[in-house]
Amino acid sequence: MTVTKCCLALTLCSLVQFAKADFKQDRQAILKMAGTFKIEFTFAETVPLAEGYELKKPYKANAHEMVKVAEDTSERIVLQHLLVVEDFSGPSVIKHWAQIWQYEDPRSLNFVGNKTWEVRDHSPEETKGTWTQFVTQVDDSPRYKARGHWVHDGNASAWTSAISTRPLPRRDYTKRKDYDLLVVTNCHMITPEGWVHAQDNRKLVTRDGQRKFLCVEKGLNHYRRVPKDKTPEIFAEADAYWKKTHHFWKDVRNSWLEVIAKSDKPISYARSIDGKRLGSLMGDFVDQIEEEEAKIPRADIDALISRFLR
Repeated sequence: MTVTKCCLALTLCSLVQFAKADFKQDRQAILKMAGTFKIEFTFAETVPLAEGYELKKPYKANAHEMVKVAEDTSERIVLQHLLVVEDFSGPSVIKHWAQIWQYEDPRSLNFVGNKTWEVRDHSPEETKGTWTQFVTQVDDSPRYKARGHWVHDGNASAWTSAISTRPLPRRDYTKRKDYDLLVVTNCHMITPEGWVHAQDNRKLVTRDGQRKFLCVEKGLNHYRRVPKDKTPEIFAEADAYWKKTHHFWKDVRNSWLEVIAKSDKPISYARSIDGKRLGSLMGDFVDQIEEEEAKIPRADIDALISRFLR
């Protein structure tokens, strides 16, 4: 990825904001992000903001992903990403992030660190015509939630978020400890070959009384549509996994949505309890479903999440 390409994607997202939004077109744009894709992930630190900071090498990766329409109730659309990883034993599936789109949603989330998100409520005037995008972690716990407008101009459709904050991405938190959160503007733009997710990121340090930015980072994730019937062996595992587990993940998702909707204080949960993480315990439920065809009661899911809430 070049800096020019990232800047161009974000500029295009800004240009279409002058067009009039339309609810039906908004829905069509969101639904166009479903399908089977080959993805190119690219991130590059572009501008140092802290004295003496040295820009890190760009990050690049490729993958295949199936994006399922997990729910569509007109004003709420849920897109579930299923990452397909190929190794020596063949394709395997990782339940990846989900996008939960909600029309004229008055509530967003602001990540403040230490597994904690502040709840932000917005007036009817602020939310009119907007969509929130709530992005979840692999276990459906919160990652970020921001509001923005879909706008349509000629053949261009794009959604641009308000500034939001989020935890470190996987590409960094397994390797770096020098910053605490990302401050982000997101853009999703529909393209003839699929869609792109462009990100304008700043890496922020908030520890020990500090508030300083390390650098600016540009991200461009390019989703190029791959006809499912041409590569059935890649996506068959994802189909099978989702068929077995989608009812369970719907209950998990709805449990978290209720927590967020009802909360009148910051939402925070423990990293681990008795040495086990929430994601690992959710994985145990999934193993029961896949190996024993078990049905996990919603009450058990609610109880597990409640154990971790602080």
